[in-house]
Amino acid sequence: MNTISGVFFILILAFWPHQILAQEDQDLGLIIPNQKSSLGEELIAQVCDHAIYKDLCISSLQSVPESKDADLFELTTIALKLAATNATEIKKYVQKLLNKSHSDRYTHQCLADCSENYEDALDRIEDSLKALESKGYNDVNTWVTAAMADAESCEEGFLDRPGHKSPLTGRSTIFNQLCSIALTITNFLSGSV
Repeated sequence: MNTISGVFFILILAFWPHQILAQEDQDLGLIIPNQKSSLGEELIAQVCDHAIYKDLCISSLQSVPESKDADLFELTTIALKLAATNATEIKKYVQKLLNKSHSDRYTHQCLADCSENYEDALDRIEDSLKALESKGYNDVNTWVTAAMADAESCEEGFLDRPGHKSPLTGRSTIFNQLCSIALTITNFLSGSV
């Protein structure tokens, strides 16, 4: 065997396993491994590059250790669970505010409404997780969008009367951003991006 043939043979052996272990999804332009590998961080970067809130997308997904080796389906699950956790924390905060005595009955009523809104938002995120399990990506988008509307309804309640300001605006914004990230990843998963 001459030198050129030997080098060619070694190159084929070196690169051929990589052809078997990975496939390129032409619709998404992503390398999706057939077996889990350390591409999770690269996948996060690729997906988050399409998100409106890129920095939050990367930092929130990378904060979950399981994301390191996650595929698109698992990243979507992680994003939805992050939104659910955030909604749970907001609901706890609202309850804490409700337990304080408020001289302003209007603010108290708005907070009570927000508690219900975030309970509904949590239900919508749970519905999204169920829809994801059955690969109902359009349903995931519908439920996540409904959860975002619940959070928006909370904020709008404070705006109905001049001089009232929501104590939840920052938290509601983060919740909506996490939901937006979940929508972005769901769209990748469904091939819409």
